[in-house]
Amino acid sequence: MTTEQKTTDPALETAFADTVTVLARDGYAATWELDGEGAVTFRVAATADACADCLVPAPVMQAILDSALEGTGYRIGRVELPADH
Repeated sequence: MTTEQKTTDPALETAFADTVTVLARDGYAATWELDGEGAVTFRVAATADACADCLVPAPVMQAILDSALEGTGYRIGRVELPADH
């Protein structure tokens, strides 16, 4: 899996590491970008090997990411999942 991000902030990379690993195991790629106000847009894209039943609904993913960002000074602004989720 290739994870691309428009920021090189190690705090975000560390915060998202476990989530990105789990997503990759289930056939998903994660990208994120940071706006000027500290809000992160986190995107999940399905690869050819994606397990459709493995991806959690958007509210659950939001909660997972919110928890991952605790103490970083960042917040989730938006979560984008594949269209069928």
